[in-house]
Amino acid sequence: MPPVEVGETFSETRTFRPEDVDQFAALSGDDQARHTEPDGEGRRMVQGLLTASLLTSIGGDLEVLASRMDLQFQRPVYTGQTLVCTMEVASVDPRADGGVTLVGDVTVRRVNRNDAVAESIPDAAGTVVLEATVEGIIRE
Repeated sequence: MPPVEVGETFSETRTFRPEDVDQFAALSGDDQARHTEPDGEGRRMVQGLLTASLLTSIGGDLEVLASRMDLQFQRPVYTGQTLVCTMEVASVDPRADGGVTLVGDVTVRRVNRNDAVAESIPDAAGTVVLEATVEGIIRE
């Protein structure tokens, strides 16, 4: 993997389905009615940590071993809503073992229905649902 540099941006786009919510509920035990019963519009609320899993997708692509995640949930997310998670690399510091410690600033936005959705939207318009600062190690 090539070195990661300060200012680089990575993104992940996803639309959670009811099946995703069911699988996460079974795995995590977070099976509150708000996640299992549809609301008046037929949607189900996505678990917060399932929403945050967008961060782990980016981290997996970069081969990051997470050491810290400071998550700030802003708004609920519902099945059928498209989300774009963007991480900007804030710092990359060398480690004695030859790896680096990476810190990233993350924003997850709900893409508005009228916005075009693409696989790599670095600064998608829309409502912020989650902000985070993440830290991890990339080993050489």
